[in-house]
Amino acid sequence: MTVQVAGDAPGSAASGSAVAITLTPAQESVPGSSNGFTVNNIHDLKVVTPDPTNATVTSASLSGGTVAGTVDTSGGVVTMSVPGPIAGGSTFTLPAETINTTAGTSGSITTTYAGTSYSDPGMTLTSNVQGPLGPLDVPISCYPSPAPTFTTTTIGG
Repeated sequence: MTVQVAGDAPGSAASGSAVAITLTPAQESVPGSSNGFTVNNIHDLKVVTPDPTNATVTSASLSGGTVAGTVDTSGGVVTMSVPGPIAGGSTFTLPAETINTTAGTSGSITTTYAGTSYSDPGMTLTSNVQGPLGPLDVPISCYPSPAPTFTTTTIGG
């Protein structure tokens, strides 16, 4: 599953000013089958973005989308959690995530996906598939390579 995201943030901001960054995911699809197994649903989806560079995160919120979720801003990352379940073979849209920050003193505020390996993923979920002996939960971890930059805001003045 690939999550496409559009980022929106101001092109520039003064040092110490409030900067709102919005990440809006595109509509996605849950496959109906994978490697010959029926996908019943996905659940416990987590999408992680590192705190934007050269900024301090003050809050985050979710809006819209077709599935409900929560957001957490601890540990130097912003984590969107969607408990699901989201049915196999269906389409869905994750909520838009607004990350409110205070601009640092200089440089650029950049927003990207987290994750550098399967042991340090940017997205995790559990896929429930129909196995030969019944339903089976399969944990999935993934990361972007290379990680896309969603927004860049130049700090000046």
